[in-house]
Amino acid sequence: MFKELYLTNFKNFEQSTLKLGHMTLLLGTNASGKSNLREAFRFLHGIGRGYVLADIIGTKYGEGGDLQWRGIRGGFAELSYRKNRSVEVGVRIQPPFSKSDLIYRIEIEPGFPSTGRARVIRESLYDQDEMLFDSHPTQLPPIQEDSQSLQVRIKPGGKFRKGHLERFSVTQSVLSQIESVLEEKKRTDANGEQVSLTTKWLMSSFASMRFLDLSPDSMRLPSFPGQVVLGDRGENLSTVLQAICEDSAKKRAMTEWLRELTPMDASDFEFPTDLTGRTLLTLVEKSGQRISGYSASDGTLRFLAMIAALLGPEPAKFYFFEEIENGIHPTRIHLLMDLIEQRVKQGDVQLVATTHSPQLLRMANLETRLHASLIYRLSEKDTANILRLSDFPAEARKILESQDVAHLYESGWFEDLVNFMPSEKTK
Repeated sequence: MFKELYLTNFKNFEQSTLKLGHMTLLLGTNASGKSNLREAFRFLHGIGRGYVLADIIGTKYGEGGDLQWRGIRGGFAELSYRKNRSVEVGVRIQPPFSKSDLIYRIEIEPGFPSTGRARVIRESLYDQDEMLFDSHPTQLPPIQEDSQSLQVRIKPGGKFRKGHLERFSVTQSVLSQIESVLEEKKRTDANGEQVSLTTKWLMSSFASMRFLDLSPDSMRLPSFPGQVVLGDRGENLSTVLQAICEDSAKKRAMTEWLRELTPMDASDFEFPTDLTGRTLLTLVEKSGQRISGYSASDGTLRFLAMIAALLGPEPAKFYFFEEIENGIHPTRIHLLMDLIEQRVKQGDVQLVATTHSPQLLRMANLETRLHASLIYRLSEKDTANILRLSDFPAEARKILESQDVAHLYESGWFEDLVNFMPSEKTK
């Protein structure tokens, strides 16, 4: 599980830490910086996909001209806070094979406008306090001889008693390059296997991130058989739901969720095919009435897509939803929260979501509320700040415990509070 996200000079965050739970709600007004946190996670996701910095920050197209990756919003020109020379993103994450946390950090130079090319200037991975690799370790730091490569010291052991030194290209992360080096070294390095296992797992964790921006038009499209991964805009909805229906218990649960969400008395799902062999979605009511995916409401499709993402046969490890309550009637928001909180409780899926809904905050359980964070900007300041609700001053926490948290949120009490807090508590 991701425990913390570290940002230095990233977008409108000068220096901030986001603490994460199984489900983390991001609260705050428009333009406070919530979406920029999404971009920070997308930056790590791009590393996990093995992209070079130019593609992660810019845009990546395939050989046929197909768009494969949308770059970070604002691109190179708006990546760094106040045009600072460097940007750092880091995470603390708990792996399943260790009792200690991994701490990964990468610092890059966006290169805009001086050179126009981004490069890695510092990168490290530690298992708590134990170095796995570091370009600038405290002991025996390597000499960085030129701007086109990065010298990195890898954990000592076996033949390499002082840790061996390797040279990496600065155009992409060390994390995405190191496995090819370790493959050659681990036969003679007693620690090569451990470092290899850890870096591969971290790459996999970054790659297993999803950023759902659901589109009704995309969800209505028929899918080719066998497509069991929901697209970021809701593509392949019909075939993912079809795969879920192959499990009778999951199908029954999905039908019950849908019946509670909508006035329709849904009792079954059907998946006919069109003339090209693509799979269509049809909802069946007890009366026999059939409603195709083309006619289903936007809210119904959005809820089904969330079910598909969380209950599908190949769920991601990490989901980011923007304005998760969109399309859901206020009286049904509790169903959405129940679904998500039950799913993340299993421990293999983590979810971060932005919201403007006081109702959603009211319906959240205690653990979710404790990990909710306020993203805010102080009056006449351009930097974004992060403050977890459970880290509010003691007097404010007493008010949170005794008052309706949704009413406090919609009244603007959170923003008023941080504007009157001492400055050292709002960093």
